[in-house]
Amino acid sequence: MPQTPFRAKANEYIATFLRETDAQYEMDVMEMVIDQLAVDFGVSKQAAKIRLVELGFDGAIGTFNYVDGQYVRPHGFRKDSIEAYQTFTISAQDAAIQRFSNPELREKTANGDYLFIENHYVYNSPLYVCTDMDGRLMLTDYARAHMNECCLVFDLSITSKVESAYHTICFLNREQSDITFDVKYHNGYQNAPPERQIAMRKKQQEEWLNIRKQMTDDPEQCMELLLDWRNMKYTDLGDLIDRDPKTISRTVKGKTAPNLNTAVLICFGLNLPPMISEKLLDVLGCKLKPFDPEHQWISEALHVKYPEPLWAVKEYLEQYDVAI
Repeated sequence: MPQTPFRAKANEYIATFLRETDAQYEMDVMEMVIDQLAVDFGVSKQAAKIRLVELGFDGAIGTFNYVDGQYVRPHGFRKDSIEAYQTFTISAQDAAIQRFSNPELREKTANGDYLFIENHYVYNSPLYVCTDMDGRLMLTDYARAHMNECCLVFDLSITSKVESAYHTICFLNREQSDITFDVKYHNGYQNAPPERQIAMRKKQQEEWLNIRKQMTDDPEQCMELLLDWRNMKYTDLGDLIDRDPKTISRTVKGKTAPNLNTAVLICFGLNLPPMISEKLLDVLGCKLKPFDPEHQWISEALHVKYPEPLWAVKEYLEQYDVAI
């Protein structure tokens, strides 16, 4: 693919598709650009993508990525904000392993500051996180275009035996293959959300902390407090988590032995942030075992999926054979 004609065609297609689609960000047309270049030059989409990156079109990096066997929507970031061996995009399993094994990442995600959405650890702010028509959390267009501002960075290294000259191609072509990667959290401070978004998060955390301070060791008091906070009744919660409201009430009042699954469903049904769900589980006498694989996944969901609708949480856990 000769440099001069390829670059010229790429710039032409970017300008044309931006104009025709009225897209706000280059990332939203880059896959169309790659498709057209692949046809024009008689190469694969992967080859066209890699050639674009070689010629300095960094917008191509966030295209045609597949993680957890699923397509990841295009994304972009400030030029030179990450190295060639780094990524914002990781699998759910790698995300959980890193959070469990890396104290710095665990601390950063302990209070709900970062959520795991669309295979990214993204800062929990309305500027970066929204919901789709079904209520599932998704990245805003702004977040997808400004990954360096709102998402955590991970280092990639290839554990398969491949030629070192082939490494860059592997990093850019993360489709299903026999190439395996080692993922490690990159604890850098060069990428951080703006002060305004941090201030908004602090205000939300102050509200959470106020609720947490009001919680006593009385399960009934805690439930009444949390239901009132969420403007719900036992009947509303029962309908939401598919449990008899009387069963929930009896459990809270100590008339029925607490059930871990029911306690966890209550946490997800009320969308409780980590600091509050941990207290409620403790008050109900339903502690998660740190070395139980199923409990590890439930804990992961309680930390990075708590704002999601219950059906989305269940769908996430079912990938790892965990039912609640």
